[in-house]
Amino acid sequence: MKKLFFLLAAAALAACQTDKAVEVEVANPTDVARTAETVELCWTKLSQSIEGLTPETVVVMNAEGEEIPSQVIYRGEAEPQSLIFQCAVEGGETATFQIAAGTRSEYEQQAFGRQVPERYDDYAWENNLSAYRLYGPALETSPEKLITPGIDVWVKCTEKLVIDEWYAKGDYHHNYGDGMDCYKVGRTLGGGASVPMLEGKFWPMEHNYATCQTLDNGPIRTTVKLVYVPWDVNGTPVSLVKTITLDANQRFNRMENLYEGEFEELPIAAGFVRHDVKGTEQGDGWIAMVEAVSDSKQPEVDGDIYQAIVLPGAEFNADLLGHTLAVKAVKSGEKMTYYSASGWSQGGVENMEEWVETIKEQVAMVESPLEVTMK
Repeated sequence: MKKLFFLLAAAALAACQTDKAVEVEVANPTDVARTAETVELCWTKLSQSIEGLTPETVVVMNAEGEEIPSQVIYRGEAEPQSLIFQCAVEGGETATFQIAAGTRSEYEQQAFGRQVPERYDDYAWENNLSAYRLYGPALETSPEKLITPGIDVWVKCTEKLVIDEWYAKGDYHHNYGDGMDCYKVGRTLGGGASVPMLEGKFWPMEHNYATCQTLDNGPIRTTVKLVYVPWDVNGTPVSLVKTITLDANQRFNRMENLYEGEFEELPIAAGFVRHDVKGTEQGDGWIAMVEAVSDSKQPEVDGDIYQAIVLPGAEFNADLLGHTLAVKAVKSGEKMTYYSASGWSQGGVENMEEWVETIKEQVAMVESPLEVTMK
């Protein structure tokens, strides 16, 4: 049986590739297991090495000859920019993959985002673990008239994508068995946004996002670019371009913020608003919090929300201006990249100890990425 398995794997690999394939080695330089880390390869190098390679024909195979999901990344451009796939690599180990041109399968969508014009221009995004939304320009003139930089957290206890279903149902504050919106944002940072902070106070945007562009949209990664019109920060007009990326099987969003204006350095605060906080933890380059759900009539039934920020080099404060914060100064035009996450006690996060382990894995990914070699 073992011999038959390897013969079948070899046959499958041969059937879906051309004579030319690229071998990729992925090494884990740390002792922390990487459970579902995303590997990214330059598309130009791949296409130069593999005859006939196109976004419609690219296939990734693991060491057993099994096809695994992959995604061609465009970053909003007309031409492919890179190829991504996910892998699990134990600490100190190396995994091998092959990339070839062949017959590409259909993969399950595990990351998705879109503007929601039917709900005041919300921009909502999710993966198989969590979901979020930011508020759009139409909300400013709605009966609610809400202007906020805050990110709303939607908790899930299912791996299916729920955004379209929940909006269509129109009752996402009620848990029908797969999760709900039970998080209160208001005029705060919500769950992971950033704003300038000067003279002991926040300087939030004067409008919700002005434009949004979905740069990539599954099956593995969804990315959105949001542009904010300039606003006054202590007498200086400041603009912001926010790029948010969420990969399948990951708790953390990659938050890339580009602040520009007539300033040399500007302190930026990233974090989450405090509600009924039950505990905080802090480590090198990160801070975390757990609190009861904040927008629920039965918080004792609906559970706890876990949150975290990873921002190496930042100053952390567990309780400042009603928030748990990471603060770091940036120069005009310098990208500030941090990582923001949420989890739910009824959706896969059992306790703070488990949450801290998730954070440590993210820190390892940031500080010591997987080492990728193309042969």
